[in-house]
Amino acid sequence: MDYRRALIWGGVAIAVIVGGVLLMSPADEGVENVTPSRAGELVAEGVRVIDVRTPGEFELSHLPGAENVPMDSLGASASEWDRAEPILIYCTTGARSAHAVSYLEAQGFETVYHLAAGIIAWDGDLERGSEIAPMPADVTPGAAPVMYEFSTDW
Repeated sequence: MDYRRALIWGGVAIAVIVGGVLLMSPADEGVENVTPSRAGELVAEGVRVIDVRTPGEFELSHLPGAENVPMDSLGASASEWDRAEPILIYCTTGARSAHAVSYLEAQGFETVYHLAAGIIAWDGDLERGSEIAPMPADVTPGAAPVMYEFSTDW
C-alpha cells in the first residue's frame, strides 16, 4: 500500500516538474538570436531597438536609434507596444536581454530579435548621451575597455 502512495506522489511530482519546465521555457518561435552584423541590418531597416540597460549605461553609449527601457520598467512599457512590430533587444553581454526576450515572448510579441552577444560585440557606430562627463586630465585610459554587467533577478 505504501509503495502505491509513493508511486502516485512520484508521478505527481514528475508531472509538476515537467509542466513547470514547459511553462517556463520559451517556445522560441518568434525569437531569433542575431549577430552584430545582422543587428546592424535590422537597425538600418528601422526595426525598433530596445536597450534594457540602466540609464547611466545607455548615456555612455547605445545603438543608433535605441530606446532605453531598463529591465525594471520593461513590463509597464511593453504593455503599450504593438506586439506585431519587430523588436531588437540588447544589453551589455546578453544576460539581461535574454530575460527581456523571454518576457516579451511570453507576452505574445511575434518577432523579437536578440543581440545575444550584447553591445560589447557591436562593431558599428554608437550614439552617446549629451551629458557625459569629460575624462579628468590626470587619467590615462587603458588599452582595453573593461565592461561589467550587473543584473538582478526580477
